[in-house]
Amino acid sequence: MELELYGVDDKFYSKLDQEDALLGSYPVDDGCRIHVSQISSLATGLVSAMMSHWGKMMAV
Repeated sequence: MELELYGVDDKFYSKLDQEDALLGSYPVDDGCRIHVSQISSLATGLVSAMMSHWGKMMAV
């Protein structure tokens, strides 16, 4: 699975390719989006669970 970070204007910022790096170590701003590509069926469930957990954290 590959993760890429895009800005509000859909400008490519960075690949999120360091497995041990925290999200805060990348240039993330309000309105950014993370694009997931080359996802396998096994990873689909993991991404869904991660996004659900992230959504709950953001609602607090």
